[in-house]
Amino acid sequence: MTNQHHTDTDKQVIWLASGSHFVTHLFMTLFSAVMGVIAGENSMSFMAIGMIANVGYFLYGLGGLPAGYLADRFGAKQVLTVGVFGMSISSLLVGISLGTWTFALAYALLGLFCSIHHPAGLSFIARGVGTRRGKAMGIHGVLGNLGMFLAPMTAGGCIWLFHSWRAAYVLCGVMGVAFAVVLHRTQVDGELNLSFSALSYGLQKKGAKTIAAASEKASAKKDGGDSFLPIALLFLFLGSILSGFIFRGSLTFLPSLFRQEIRWITNHDQPVVMAGYLSTAVLFFGLIGAWFGGYINDKIKYPELYPAVIFSLVTPLFYLISRYSDSKLIAVSCLFSLVYFSWQPCQNYLVAKYSKRSSQGMSFGINFFLLFGVGSIATSVGGYVTDLYGVDRFYALMSVVASVALFVSLLVHFSKRYQMAKAMSRGIVGVLFRH
Repeated sequence: MTNQHHTDTDKQVIWLASGSHFVTHLFMTLFSAVMGVIAGENSMSFMAIGMIANVGYFLYGLGGLPAGYLADRFGAKQVLTVGVFGMSISSLLVGISLGTWTFALAYALLGLFCSIHHPAGLSFIARGVGTRRGKAMGIHGVLGNLGMFLAPMTAGGCIWLFHSWRAAYVLCGVMGVAFAVVLHRTQVDGELNLSFSALSYGLQKKGAKTIAAASEKASAKKDGGDSFLPIALLFLFLGSILSGFIFRGSLTFLPSLFRQEIRWITNHDQPVVMAGYLSTAVLFFGLIGAWFGGYINDKIKYPELYPAVIFSLVTPLFYLISRYSDSKLIAVSCLFSLVYFSWQPCQNYLVAKYSKRSSQGMSFGINFFLLFGVGSIATSVGGYVTDLYGVDRFYALMSVVASVALFVSLLVHFSKRYQMAKAMSRGIVGVLFRH
């Protein structure tokens, strides 16, 4: 196989996985821009609307566990295609839902299908990209952040044009279906295309054996055939819980913070739309951070230390966000977005580095269950704190969480030379990481 063919396949994998990342974060970030409108429409407190979001976000993380297993067994592209089709249809259901309960059920379904992307998409990249994996993770991160960047603008624009938050979910759902068709029809070497026949037991089993055999061969060459668990991977997983709290909390309550603390938004005729547009502008800086987070991993000797640098900056920035208002708040929020969103490409790079090739899908599944599932408690905690004390106090709380994340990031670096013995890595670890 020629180098040009390798390069073409790498590009296919990167852009298909990154496109899926874009639509996933677009769907999951729409809620933060419209939660105030939904709460007002249904006379709900921030605590109540936060709990509905918490269920969707928890499933967003929980579904990563079976998705990771299925990606390892049946191939990432098939599983990714199911996810994109599912999340797009779910978004349409959210848009046409009637009443609180039907909205909650449709949103839970959306979270469940969106959960498929990260373990399947990142496994797709980790196995399918031969060179410059850090750059690939960076592009993947940029497209995900672009989805987050455009979500508030999309929601605000639909509210302004159609006077309905539902239009945003319908519009994005239609767009998602179109991308799912492109994903389905694009042929990638070494990956099975989704079809009804391929989902039948016989053909699926045959495809799974082919993928597993290739994965086992490469994994044995890379890892020496030993069953072990790097201690650093455990600390990476712990860091995902803390960063997940920060990610979901900051993203969900940023428009609400702007509506409370920025006077020209508070006094505007359409504060929801203006807060959405400003959130879009702030998240733009995250695109730069995501690109840099992927780029730097291919350049530095100790990528394990980069997350510690990130959290050493995020901790005081959160404190300042909790104290500032108006122009100072906007400036510090932009700086936070620039710094923090370089974390995820680096985290993905490190999870791939410390995981065995044959179980990378499951490793990413665990990572994103902790990041998006367990970390989703931030929406309920944030709703509770916001109702009682104001949303600015919640950002002060996240400063404390970021300081703990800094400590855990340092543990990743200092434990990277150590691993659990084979006998100690049985049970859950043995299931996930032995051949």
